[in-house]
Amino acid sequence: MARNYTLTTIKALFAEASGCAYPACEEALVFHDRGKATVVAEIAHIRSEQPNGPRFDASYADDINGPANLLLLCGKHHRPIDRHEAEYTISELEAWKRAQRASAGVGTPITERDARAYARLSPEEHKILMDVARLASRVTRACRAAQDGMDAVRAENEQARIRSSYQLGPMYEVHDDGSKALVNDRIQLPWVEQRKWETKVEAAREEETPRVRQALDDLADEVSVLRMISGSLGVDAGVVSHLAERVSRAVGDREALDIAVAVLDASVARLWQVATGGTDGAARDLVTS
Repeated sequence: MARNYTLTTIKALFAEASGCAYPACEEALVFHDRGKATVVAEIAHIRSEQPNGPRFDASYADDINGPANLLLLCGKHHRPIDRHEAEYTISELEAWKRAQRASAGVGTPITERDARAYARLSPEEHKILMDVARLASRVTRACRAAQDGMDAVRAENEQARIRSSYQLGPMYEVHDDGSKALVNDRIQLPWVEQRKWETKVEAAREEETPRVRQALDDLADEVSVLRMISGSLGVDAGVVSHLAERVSRAVGDREALDIAVAVLDASVARLWQVATGGTDGAARDLVTS
């Protein structure tokens, strides 16, 4: 279905309808089966939004994609009114709309997920979601750069240890049975020298820390704004922010960092699915204790 409608419009449509707008049609807007509810309603335009579409009216001054110009129909009755537009006039469909509103009662409750499956993202939501993805990627890049720097220093440290051990000449461990085993690979650098290497490792981490921290702070700011304009999306974006913090804490352990980044990437993808009606808060499932 075309995603041309605001979330407010979708919620208004379902609040004003309890069934298909076609006269005497008893089809429900929500299908219940096996303990699950599936919204099956289709959105029809009274006046088309396209110049060559059914019942296009160039003089219509109201929002063409607003509730006043939209009907909720079942699948059986949506296609005929558009395919045979001459048989279904604007005045007749407006009468259906009035009747649908009059008989709505409390309307049809739907979930945020269901509403988002019909609605488009607002420009503000779209921009913030793009920024959230971009900032999460910036956190990942900075953390990987820190990890690469630390690993490079550790590799140099290992080479220094190997050189130092073999400068001492072959060293052996004598077993009870008289056999010997070379133990140069177990020899460590003197404590003072090793401490210098550890300081270099931490310096490699700290070099990227300002960039990591700035990206995390910017990400938190975007999430705060999203919470104000779209509470449900803000919650799931908060999961992304939380997992980005987890990525930053994993720096120092390459394997742990790779895992944390994979989980963060999945949370960003699932946030987009939530925003576009593909799933219902699934990003939250990625946060474990």
